[in-house]
Amino acid sequence: MNEDLPASAPAAGSGSLTPVSASATASTPPPAIGKPAVVSKKRDGFWFRRRSVPLPTWRLWLCALGTAAAVTLGVGSQLHSWLAVTDPVSGAKYMAIEGWAPDEVARRTQEIADDTHAVRIFCTGMPLEKGHYLAAWKTDADVTAITLAKLGVDPQRICPAAGGAVKVDRTRAMAMGLKAVLDGEGIPAADRKINLVSQGTHTRRSRDIFQEVLGPEWQVGIYSVPSSDYEPALWYRQSAGVKGVISESAAIFFRAVGLVH
Repeated sequence: MNEDLPASAPAAGSGSLTPVSASATASTPPPAIGKPAVVSKKRDGFWFRRRSVPLPTWRLWLCALGTAAAVTLGVGSQLHSWLAVTDPVSGAKYMAIEGWAPDEVARRTQEIADDTHAVRIFCTGMPLEKGHYLAAWKTDADVTAITLAKLGVDPQRICPAAGGAVKVDRTRAMAMGLKAVLDGEGIPAADRKINLVSQGTHTRRSRDIFQEVLGPEWQVGIYSVPSSDYEPALWYRQSAGVKGVISESAAIFFRAVGLVH
């Protein structure tokens, strides 16, 4: 008799499962499986490629600027003295002066010649750029020779050695003029030592060029006479000092890389 009674609905929370018919199960579609997201990849251009590049932080920039400032100050403090070198050859009987330099260089040359007992002073130079038609002397070498004589140097010890007129490489032209005169002097090999006198930051480059032109058979020393246009210790505060250091540094660099002689 109990078989004819309808089944009662399960009480809520009783844990009984409601039977699911086979037709309902068959009609229910399976859950969709999600496809992986497609990451769009940008293609490289024809001329450029995209790459991730790390950039420095402000801390690295600060350290780099501090290091650069320290190096600049350290090098700059020694640069002028490196250019304005004084390195004479001991026992040299001969001297040479760059004729373009002002009278203060001639005066210092006279003092050095007396102190070192130089037997001969060669005056280098170029044709005068101004006053050529007015003066009796036509080259810097002639003017410097007369100046040394006026300062008390025995004229027999003075020898002009002018170079030819050129538009570039003036120092080399003066060195070649000196070499031509020295070759005619018949100086013994043991006495081929000469000290050059120049001014300021030009001295290092002058010494190198004169040594190159005269060749290894000569020893070339150098005296640097400070310029009166600025204070050497404070060259970076005065325009004349800054111009001299920059121009000579650039000239030495260009010569080192072979752009100029």
